[in-house]
Amino acid sequence: MRKLIFIMILTIFAYSVSAHTNNTKTGSLLWKVSGNGLKQPSYIFGTYHLFSFNFLDSVAGAKEAFAKSKQMVGELMMNDMNTLVKEIQAAGIMPQDTTWQMLLSEEDYKFVDKTLVETFGAGFQSFGIFKPSMISVLYDGNINQKNLPAVKQEETLDIWLQQEATKRGLTVVGLETVQDQVSALFESASLKQQAAYLVCLFKNADYSVNQTRKRIDLYRKADLNEMFKMLEDDITCPMSAEQQTALIDKRNKRWLEQLPAIMAKHPSFIAVGCLHLAGEIGLLQGLEKLGYKIEAVKK
Repeated sequence: MRKLIFIMILTIFAYSVSAHTNNTKTGSLLWKVSGNGLKQPSYIFGTYHLFSFNFLDSVAGAKEAFAKSKQMVGELMMNDMNTLVKEIQAAGIMPQDTTWQMLLSEEDYKFVDKTLVETFGAGFQSFGIFKPSMISVLYDGNINQKNLPAVKQEETLDIWLQQEATKRGLTVVGLETVQDQVSALFESASLKQQAAYLVCLFKNADYSVNQTRKRIDLYRKADLNEMFKMLEDDITCPMSAEQQTALIDKRNKRWLEQLPAIMAKHPSFIAVGCLHLAGEIGLLQGLEKLGYKIEAVKK
């Protein structure tokens, strides 16, 4: 279970989506941020949390930008994975006054139990303590893990970058807490909505696998707009508007409020999930609206 929770942490916001895309901020995973009073530029990099750090070798300018930076900025601090696992697991526990039988029909209950056994080797006797969203993210993480090369925990992109930054004496900053993240995922939709979404995922398993494979391919191509469009057009198992807003819009807004002071203090290497970058409510356009010059790094 601990390994599953770890995989969940690294895929927890693969669900983040945007309802607004354009053609101006795509084609690169690394972007230079300058101007607006900055003495030295910072860089913002879109990660795919389960990729190996070796992927940086294929991202033009990434290692050079990292070497120039004096500060590493991530979604949250990942220096204590044991604590993170415990906090995530605790947040994903079902309330004592709610049972799965209250959330699902008898038919769906049996179907979900059977799918859990087929996927993880255990059904509700092990997973019944968790909220539906917790299981949804575990399921998504399982699909990602099966479609990517095996990577050790310390070699995944986000963790490696933070650990490497610490080794180099860089300041490491988290944009939010674990509670900020789990609130968006576990508390922004009702348990009934979460359960309905999980049933849909399980009933459309082949579709979920194909979508994951396509998303991985688009990430390797740095096609941010197409990744957004793919999710925007996905009507098979849509998330609630409230959850989408909590997962991406509100988080991006909070980060944009913090980043100016962070970048003014030290030239920074900012690494967040790639789906936070593009779109009208994305970080790249948001920083541009604040007066910064945003340039794709392609060489």
